[in-house]
Amino acid sequence: MTQRWLAALLAVIATCGARAHFSDWGGLLGGGRPSQPTCVDIPRNMSLCHGIGYHQMRLPNLLEHDTMAEVLQQAGSWVPLLNVRCHPDTQLFVCSLFSPVCLDRPIYPCRSLCDQVRQGCEGRMKTYGFPWPDMFRCDKFPLDNDMCIASQSAATTGKYCHTRQPASDRGSTDPTRNTCVVSMRSTLEEAGTQL
Repeated sequence: MTQRWLAALLAVIATCGARAHFSDWGGLLGGGRPSQPTCVDIPRNMSLCHGIGYHQMRLPNLLEHDTMAEVLQQAGSWVPLLNVRCHPDTQLFVCSLFSPVCLDRPIYPCRSLCDQVRQGCEGRMKTYGFPWPDMFRCDKFPLDNDMCIASQSAATTGKYCHTRQPASDRGSTDPTRNTCVVSMRSTLEEAGTQL
C-alpha cells in the first residue's frame, strides 16, 4: 500500500513540472533571490516534519520556498518516501531543507547525511522511474568538518564524534568524559540555539 502511495505521489510530482523545480537549487548554497529570513511555526498539517525536535522554521527555507503554502505543497510530496522507511535519517535530511531550524544563519545537512539517505532511498525512487532529484545533489552540501547536520543513525559508529566535555564536567581532567555530537539537537546547541 505504501509503495502505491509513493508511486502515485511521485507521478504527481513529475506531471506537475516538479522535475524542472528539482533542477533549480534557487537559494541553496548561494544564489537566487534575496529575502530576509523570518521564523514561523511549523504548521501541524506539515506531517513531513513533525517530531523533528524544534517548532519553528526559517522562511524562505533552504530550497527557497517563500511561502508556507509553497512549502506545504512541495513537502507533502515527500511523505510517502518516509513511509517506505528507506533510511532512518530520511526525515532529518528532507526536513533540514524544507523546514530548517530558525537561526541567524542557515545550517545545511552534511554531505555524508545526504549520501547515506541517497544510498538508502535512490533505489526505491528508481523502481518507480524517478531519479534522485537535483535539488538533493549531495555534492552541494558541506563536508562533515563544517557546521552541518550530521546523521543521527550513525551515532553508534562514532564517525561523527567530536571531543567535548559536558558542561557538568568542565575542568575535569578525565579524558574519558567526552560526548559525541551526532544529532541535530547537538548541532543546534553548538550553534548556540535554545530548543
